[in-house]
Amino acid sequence: CHLLAREAIMERLLRPPRRANYFFALLPDPVAAASADRMASALRGWLDLSGPTRGADKYHVTLWGWPRYWEPDDQELALMRQVGRSIEQAAFKLTFDEVANFAQSAEMPALVMTGGDAVIGADRLHDALDRTMRASGLRGRGASYRPHLTLLYDRFRTGAFRVRPLSWRVTEFVLIRSVPKRPYEILGRWPLPDR
Repeated sequence: CHLLAREAIMERLLRPPRRANYFFALLPDPVAAASADRMASALRGWLDLSGPTRGADKYHVTLWGWPRYWEPDDQELALMRQVGRSIEQAAFKLTFDEVANFAQSAEMPALVMTGGDAVIGADRLHDALDRTMRASGLRGRGASYRPHLTLLYDRFRTGAFRVRPLSWRVTEFVLIRSVPKRPYEILGRWPLPDR
């Protein structure tokens, strides 16, 4: 039994790195996604950036990311869905009103929208997901969490600056399978009720 388990682990370690990312996320409503795309395009022109914008169908706020180097199997996906169903939180308004770089040391840092106190609902949802996944034996990706929406990637680096607020009412969160250059595959949706 232990030998079979060790062989399964070794097989996974020898697989090539995954092409897909799995994560819980918030998706902006269509109006907010279009506003984010206009903001990204305006900043791209204003700051003379060359990196492409993410596009209205790719903007999201990651809540918790699958930490492994392999794609989750059916049992692991079932665990993530079970965690999604177990989360109880009310709907909330999310507002981003600042632009900054994330991953400053990277060759192509992310230009993102962030916020102050108006992102607390996303913080709480992240904490609930992270706590429940840890109780199930999984830790999320290692970086500290700060809610943000990535607009584009570019070599440009900047200090944080204020912009016109981008807001929407968050009424659900989703589990996404993301493959580069393909539409997101939504693997689960969980409502956040109005209270």
